[in-house]
Amino acid sequence: MGLYYIHKVGHQEMGSVNSRNDKPARGRYFLISKRCLDFFPHLSSVVMNDKIVITIVSMKENDEKRVLCTMDYHNQKYADITYTGDNPRDEVRLYMNNAIDPERQYFFKGDYAVFERLVDDNQVYYSLTRITSDDDAYDYISGLMESEAKGNKSNLTIEGDFEFISKPTMTQEDEIIVTADAQDVIQKESEALIESEKELELGEANEEAMGSSFFNSGLFRDLVMNAYGYKCAITGKVIRYKDLYNLEAAHIKPQAHQGTFLPCNGIAMSRDMHFAFDKGFFTISDDYRVVVSEEMKDDWFYEEYNGKHIFVPSEQFYRPNLSYLKHHRENVFNTFRQIRKL
Repeated sequence: MGLYYIHKVGHQEMGSVNSRNDKPARGRYFLISKRCLDFFPHLSSVVMNDKIVITIVSMKENDEKRVLCTMDYHNQKYADITYTGDNPRDEVRLYMNNAIDPERQYFFKGDYAVFERLVDDNQVYYSLTRITSDDDAYDYISGLMESEAKGNKSNLTIEGDFEFISKPTMTQEDEIIVTADAQDVIQKESEALIESEKELELGEANEEAMGSSFFNSGLFRDLVMNAYGYKCAITGKVIRYKDLYNLEAAHIKPQAHQGTFLPCNGIAMSRDMHFAFDKGFFTISDDYRVVVSEEMKDDWFYEEYNGKHIFVPSEQFYRPNLSYLKHHRENVFNTFRQIRKL
């Protein structure tokens, strides 16, 4: 049994185009029914224009894509106490992009957008399938909406076993597309969490504030891999076969040391480099050079990598945070010397 959200696409959502081949004059979105919001992650009614980032797997035939998209709650009605107009905004939109709506022509009014909520390695994501009037399942869904949906019959959350909805073949090993809107949200969340960390160190915030971020292990891995181009930052290489490769998202400040899942606390490394980094065989300087332990001077590893520049992402908020690098140098580097033989 799967859990589904079915949405019948409206004319205005699609940019008010009159045919599937028309070019819309404005952005396109899905207007999410507030009756069905429990299907998606929580959005606050008191945080002005609250936003979240969700992972969508677009299920276009032979062209699945895993995309980070933004869902926005335009909540002026509740969050803006200064508004005195007659029609304050109160709507939730999932904004479309070229990855899930190619050329802004893939979806059209009257189509059904069918989302299935899926969980993989404790990370929630959503498959998205388009059902048009030419598809065999269209009449079945129309009948289901008529009998089960409330209000305007355009939105329905339902459990079922829909054989006409394919399961994604993609895995978390596959590359992910980060849209510009999603990247903007990620940057702002990163900056807010870093500021909370500083306040926590100064005793001006509590640890509950640190737990409010939407960053988690799955999103952390996706963002770090994407930022480093799915290659090891140290070697510039990766061993890969289809969706199998020896690449991991290494924490700079370890989780055991209360390290966060912020992208700037991660570096893409091959498994052997990740092992060596975690054990303190090497660390990284503030100018992003590899610093190998003096204990390793007689080893090939020292000769090959000591002083080597690592690859760093172009976006500043993905680059290794200097305070995390300092923590690694002071608390992790050279700890392998403490390992005793049993």
